[in-house]
Amino acid sequence: MKLGQAQEEFKAGRLDEVQIRKNPSDIRQWFVMVRTTDGASLILADEQDAPIVDRDLTRLVGILKDIGCKEARIYP
Repeated sequence: MKLGQAQEEFKAGRLDEVQIRKNPSDIRQWFVMVRTTDGASLILADEQDAPIVDRDLTRLVGILKDIGCKEARIYP
């Protein structure tokens, strides 16, 4: 799910859960999964549809705040 779409989904209340997880191909990186109210799990991506991954958890949380996320679960 692209950032712009995720922002709209947050505003509309159609996102059920946000998870921050370790990247299985590089455990030094984190990525974000969002779960919609209809049960779909999607990876958060930028506007070019590239998955958003970062070694800095603080930066990921900042991105989530910018798009309207108020709560996320971290899975180490």
